Amino acid sequence: MIRASIKRIFQFLMMVFTCLSIFTVLYSQNYTPGQIDNALIIKSENLRIRGQKKELISLNEKYITISKNQNYLKGEILGYINIANIYGTIGDYKNSFYYLQKAEKKIKKINSAYLSAKLYQEYGQVNYVIGLYVKALKYNAQSIYYGKMISNHSEKEILSGIYANRADFLHNVHQDDSSLIYLHKALKIKSSPVINSLIADHYMVYKKNIDSSSYYLNNALKLLQKMNYWNIQRGQTYYYYGNFLNKNKEPEKALLYYEKSVAILEKTKRVYNIPLLYKTISSTYSELNDEEKEKEYLEKYTKLKDSLSRVCNESVNTSIDEIIREKESENTSKKNLFLFYNIVVFCLIVILLFVYIRYQKNKSIIKQKEFEAHVLKEKLTHSYDCIIDLAKKNDPNFLNKFQEAYPDFVKKLFAINSNLSKSDLTFCAMIWLGFSSKEIAQYTFVEHRSVQNKKNRLRKKLNISSDVDLYLFFKNLSDGHAENSIST
Repeated sequence: MIRASIKRIFQFLMMVFTCLSIFTVLYSQNYTPGQIDNALIIKSENLRIRGQKKELISLNEKYITISKNQNYLKGEILGYINIANIYGTIGDYKNSFYYLQKAEKKIKKINSAYLSAKLYQEYGQVNYVIGLYVKALKYNAQSIYYGKMISNHSEKEILSGIYANRADFLHNVHQDDSSLIYLHKALKIKSSPVINSLIADHYMVYKKNIDSSSYYLNNALKLLQKMNYWNIQRGQTYYYYGNFLNKNKEPEKALLYYEKSVAILEKTKRVYNIPLLYKTISSTYSELNDEEKEKEYLEKYTKLKDSLSRVCNESVNTSIDEIIREKESENTSKKNLFLFYNIVVFCLIVILLFVYIRYQKNKSIIKQKEFEAHVLKEKLTHSYDCIIDLAKKNDPNFLNKFQEAYPDFVKKLFAINSNLSKSDLTFCAMIWLGFSSKEIAQYTFVEHRSVQNKKNRLRKKLNISSDVDLYLFFKNLSDGHAENSIST
């Protein structure tokens, strides 16, 4: 019996030794920078477009450890950025920010235009999906700056994705012509199904050019033939192809591609693209007078949209809180280190130490005030984006939220004419926000002619001559220069 126990213990120890040996061989093996880059760029990208979250995270964690052991900083940073990307894709924005911040700390120690372009591209994308469009454009501009500095031809292809992202961001701030310019820039660097699909959609929606739209969609579908079926590119392309079919009065066929797109995007974990698909499917069933299906997909859209909105709001607050905590932690660590050093080395120079502490304290207060101002500015930007979103939805709370954010504008309107109705104020607010007549008609569900008539009535109520631009008049009114506009 004792012999059997000893044998079992010996077998257990041998198994442990074998596992440790395998682990040691795996992680002590020297990999060349090229091998690490190949795993973190090519293999990771293949896993990303197939939406294989667990496999991608496992691969990148493995090569982060290897890169740390070999002091290969580029590999470590690439791993963090890749993990941040997959978390952002599946809607876990808190973890996405966490890994981007880890990459940002390390990137300061290395001079790499490629890594900087990739980092700021991801920062822009995550801020975009949580609704911070102005911040997203700012990060995207930094990404383009570094992307243009890349000398390696294969690495420079990242600019294609960066330009495509900028086109998407500009589309959401109503700069559609600029959006098309950046899409063609992206296509010139690297032709992909999604970029071709986006250009096709632009020609169909804004240029009313079916032939051009069909040309670019055919290009996209040809490129898909060379790809694995379950990938993000196919899911997004099928959505735009469905739109094309819908526009050409083929709703039943469009639904087939919408449903294929949903299946692919669900499998590849592209969560934040799905609400728009649900809404589009619901609208298509409405055209087919299928009320049951229309309601089913509208409920799916509402449920997923609300869920993602909660995550977005939490992510915005979390990102701000983490930045504050990091800054406070850094300041505290530096201060304690400095104090310890001064106490040990300059313990006899009490007066000088006292002056130094006072100086550090005042500097910390100034930094804190500057940071608070920055946070406030971010919140105001978020508030503006929320107001734009309410206006697009024709939400009853739009005017209340607008008045809360811009109370002086409404007061000045009442100073000109105290009999303005709620409808008049809402109309003025939408013009002030930069909506065109066509957009106002679309979001308020009225004819374009009705919007023009309402503008003419508004001119009479506010005593604005026909040669004065309403948008400029309202902007000047906000700045206190409306009198000059009236007399012009």
